[in-house]
Formats: sequence, C-alpha cells, structure tokens
Amino acid sequence: MRHDYLHDPASGRLMAATGPERAAVWTDLLAPTPEEEAAVEAELGIDLPTRADMREIEPSARIYSEGGALFMTANVLAGAATAEPVIEPVTFVLTARRVVSIRYHEPYSLQNVPERAAGLQADCGTALQMLMTLMEVLVERSADILEAESQAVDALSRQIFRPATTPAQNSVDLSGVITRIGRHGELNARLQDSLVTIERIVSHMTQLRIDAHKGRASEPGAQAAGLNGRDKRLARDIRSLIAYAEAQSQRVTFMLDATLGLLNIQQNGIIKIFSVAAVVFLPPTLIASIYGMNFAHMPELASPYGYPLALGGMVLSAILPYLFFKRKGWL
Repeated sequence: MRHDYLHDPASGRLMAATGPERAAVWTDLLAPTPEEEAAVEAELGIDLPTRADMREIEPSARIYSEGGALFMTANVLAGAATAEPVIEPVTFVLTARRVVSIRYHEPYSLQNVPERAAGLQADCGTALQMLMTLMEVLVERSADILEAESQAVDALSRQIFRPATTPAQNSVDLSGVITRIGRHGELNARLQDSLVTIERIVSHMTQLRIDAHKGRASEPGAQAAGLNGRDKRLARDIRSLIAYAEAQSQRVTFMLDATLGLLNIQQNGIIKIFSVAAVVFLPPTLIASIYGMNFAHMPELASPYGYPLALGGMVLSAILPYLFFKRKGWL
C-alpha cells in the first residue's frame, strides 16, 4: 500500500498528494507490492531494499549510501499496548527531493504522521526536514510508551510491596506478577533497541549537517543546514530516553528479584506449616501406634478408662507442641 504526502507551504502542513507523485516529499510504503516498488524505483532512480535486506543487523547494512540516496534502517515498536508487542525494521530512503519509508508492520507512530507533525509544528519543506520530522514522531511515541510503562510499573510495585493488612492482600498471585514483570522487561528492552537504532540515524543526520557547513555535503544532505539544530535537540531527547529506559530496566530487574524472593518466602511458609503439622501429629501417632500393638498383656486395655485416657493423651500431645511453636513465633 502506497501513500504520498506533500508539504503545503501556505499552511505548513503535510497533505495527501493529489498531483504527480514527484511533488511528494514523503512516500510511505506499507507492505508494498512489486508494482509499487517498481514505480517508486523508476521515479527516483534507485533500488529499494527487500524485506530480507531490511532485517540485516550489521551496521553497514543499516546505514549506507547507494545511487545518490541514503538508506537508513531503524527498529520500530508496534502494538505496545497489546499483549504481544512486535518490533520490526523500517527503512528510510533519503533522496534529494523525497524520503521513502518502507515497512511491513503498522506502528502507531507512523499511522498519523500529518496530525502529529502539525502538533509538533515541524517543518517538512525538504526531504531531510521530513526525515527529521519522522524521527521526532518516532521519539515522541517512544516517550509516550515509556511514560505509560512507568505508570504501569509503579502500580505493579505498589501491589508487590504494599503492607499486608488483610489475608486477601497477603495472597498476591506472585506467579502472575512475574509474568507481568517479564512483559514489562521485554517491552522495555525492545524500546531501548528501537531508540538506539533511531539514535544512529539522527547521529548520521548530524554528520550530514556538519558536512554541509564544511561544504562537502552529499546530494541528499544538501539541505542539512536547514535543520537549525533540530538534530541536536532530538539527539539529547533520545539520550535522555535511553537513560530513562535503562533506569526502568534496572527497576524491573529489582522487582523481579524481589518477587522471586517473596515467592520463596511463601513457599518456605507452606513447607514450614507442613513440617509443624507433621511434628504436632507425631506424638498422637506414636500413642496410637503403641496401643495398636497386638500384645496379649497390655494392662491399659483392660482398664475401663483406657480408651478415654488414650484419646486424651493424643489430644494433649498434639496441643503442647502447637502451643510451643506458637510461643516461639514459628506459626
């Protein structure tokens, strides 16, 4: 699926391109068909990477120049609010007049770029400025996810560490808590991966701006001087978000360790109850075993009070250990 957008100088907004595709400043390709890929390649005179090429992880395959265009790939998170978030590569192709994004999933951040760009009051007049706007939208969405995750982790932390004033509060499903902690940890790790790949692209754009000031900019980076420090501000934001995500990761790790410790304490408490129960019922069992022996001469068997005395001895021998354990605070 192909969508073309142009920059309206009068309103400063992104609009769906209704004229010739060459007027577009951004072309978004979502799971493009071979015909759509061939059309864009013919318009721009470049070869678009395949999905297998986009999955390459070596740095030389993530950012490279070919045919007068820059190819930059970032991992973008999608479905952060769902039970199964995914992270897939998105390749941005920067040419002198247009930026092309190629993706095979639907991250929320790229679904309403025109509206979010308007909210950011971003300048999208050139291809490089458009690419910067896309990076800003991705980073803004990452910040929103981190904020939501922080609130969710806060709520989970209160559930784990709140003082138990009632038996119901003391019976927290720690196994379920571990599953939720694992989900938060996995989402946080994927978000860090996404931010690191975006930071590489922004760093490369900063280098383009530096080269432009020195008079040796490449064709796609000829307008780099027009970034007006947006790359610096965005790089600072990304670094702060990565640091925040790392702190969040440490917090999630601490919560996991604490939950595992609480789970061990619960299990030890259960084992302790069974151990005490075994000790409590051991003397009555001994008495019952003695008087269950088939000896011919057992004086107590002939006594009319033998049976109630045996029962009383069993009850007393069970109560005394229980009171002892209770006084020691073992129960």
